[in-house]
Amino acid sequence: MDITGLRYFVEVAKAGSFSRASVTIGMAQPSLSRHIRKLEEELKHELFYRHGRGVVLTDAGVQLQNTANTILCLLEDVKRELVESGGTPQGRVTLGVPPSIGATLVSPIAMHFRQVCPGAGLRVKEGFSSSLGEWIEEGLLDVAVLYDAARNRNLNAAPLILEDLFLIQNREMPADRDVELHELEGMPLVLTGPENGLRRVIERATEQAGIKLNIVMEVDSIPALRQLAGAGMGATILPFGAVHREIRMGRLVARKIASPDMRALLVAATPLNQPISPAARSLLRVIHAEALRFVESGVLRGTVDCNLNRIQDDLSGIETE
Repeated sequence: MDITGLRYFVEVAKAGSFSRASVTIGMAQPSLSRHIRKLEEELKHELFYRHGRGVVLTDAGVQLQNTANTILCLLEDVKRELVESGGTPQGRVTLGVPPSIGATLVSPIAMHFRQVCPGAGLRVKEGFSSSLGEWIEEGLLDVAVLYDAARNRNLNAAPLILEDLFLIQNREMPADRDVELHELEGMPLVLTGPENGLRRVIERATEQAGIKLNIVMEVDSIPALRQLAGAGMGATILPFGAVHREIRMGRLVARKIASPDMRALLVAATPLNQPISPAARSLLRVIHAEALRFVESGVLRGTVDCNLNRIQDDLSGIETE
């Protein structure tokens, strides 16, 4: 059984007529009939009932049609991947990002990706890391930048940055030194809700140190947390990248929290048991390059080095926003 014969069979089944199929294929009808007859002889089954108005599939023909369609679709997929791997990647890639870095990284990543993959499309979705992990598993995302996927064994996760967490306050507060963990005791705080990973990291670190937090408001919105901190409603705790513009403009003050437990591991994740398209691979390279560039420029604050793989294992019990 050859692929050409299968293609001809599928076209005849689709057209319901040898004459119509021969026009579509661009082959004389007698030649097309000989190809189908050869296929029937090889399979030892009639594939079509012939009648005056055309043909219909026999039971054997229906069975072959289902298999043939699957085989031909798989071959097209392989062909497309091979063609893309030899040239500029095509297709569409969906990227997921957390809100704490979305405003910082999305535009540079999108522009860089457009330069290296002008023939590919990009869609970006924003969500907290718990949602991003679920979306990857459900096939809704091709790539996600999220915090600490070590607990999710259904993802391939490559470390990007081990981000430091900062105490964010309005501009009237001093910014001359780091904050010791014990200084958070009793301080009015506006934080994300208890179901969010960032909040769990903060609570785990302070509970281990015996510190009781004074949470005056819970808000699952990074822009709102920035605004509330700037208005003096309370301090908040975020990675530096979430507030770098406000810091540069003098609207907020950021002080690093001097504790090794106040760190969040940012990773680039892809599905574990699904193939990664050439366009998605290009996007991963762009993400790593942009993350490194922003760390070098000081927009993102944290560690980027070969020890991150070990750090990821050490932090396997930590989830963040």
